[in-house]
Amino acid sequence: MINLSKADETATIDLTKGSNELLVQAQWVDNNDGQDNDDLDLRCSILMPDELQYLVDGAYPGSLTELPFVKHHGDVQSASVDAPGEERITVARDIAKRMGGPVALCFSVYSALANGAVAVATLRPRMTMSFGSQKVVCEYDFTKDPGANVDGIYTYVIGYAIVTEGEVILAPSGKTASRGAENTAWLSWHGTSIDLNLNGPAVFKGAQASQAAKYNAKHNITKRFANIPDAGAKKGLFGKLFS
Repeated sequence: MINLSKADETATIDLTKGSNELLVQAQWVDNNDGQDNDDLDLRCSILMPDELQYLVDGAYPGSLTELPFVKHHGDVQSASVDAPGEERITVARDIAKRMGGPVALCFSVYSALANGAVAVATLRPRMTMSFGSQKVVCEYDFTKDPGANVDGIYTYVIGYAIVTEGEVILAPSGKTASRGAENTAWLSWHGTSIDLNLNGPAVFKGAQASQAAKYNAKHNITKRFANIPDAGAKKGLFGKLFS
């Protein structure tokens, strides 16, 4: 097992040594503040060779047999010191072959709206990517970053990767969204490397889903994920009967 704790410190997983899919596990713990504010959501932004970008999370789980060849395994809403919260994502081992070139992935945790004000850094989010016996842990310590260990930051990037037909290059990031911002992680190709920014479109779930389009319009965010509907419900003469 390889442990990475510094931003942009890399490790490589050899995809020629096995036939399993890639498994990503994100974990976090209760911060013992006596509040029910430890519900994080694991998300993965997926940048294809053609520059189309997808997002998978608990509300948009994806698929291993069709685009985006990445699958989220369900929302977890609680955590404790003894029983960490954990969400899982599986990535098709041959995703790069299916897409005809390298695929970039960005794994982030998002603080659910119901959490209210909480410093997500105190929940100590981390991720592990496994492929057979190979394991890489990304555990950047956000609590040691004064800019990250504050209330009101909703998205923390816990790892990012480039997947080719033969290997995965994986690293912690340490990046976060700005305070109060609902932006998602957004990837772009820079030659054979990637740029990672927190300027993607807001994506909400459940009853708040329709508010994303309003947020994105208000903040002039024009980027869009290929698999996420853009418009909320249209409330014409017939209320919410038509959308």
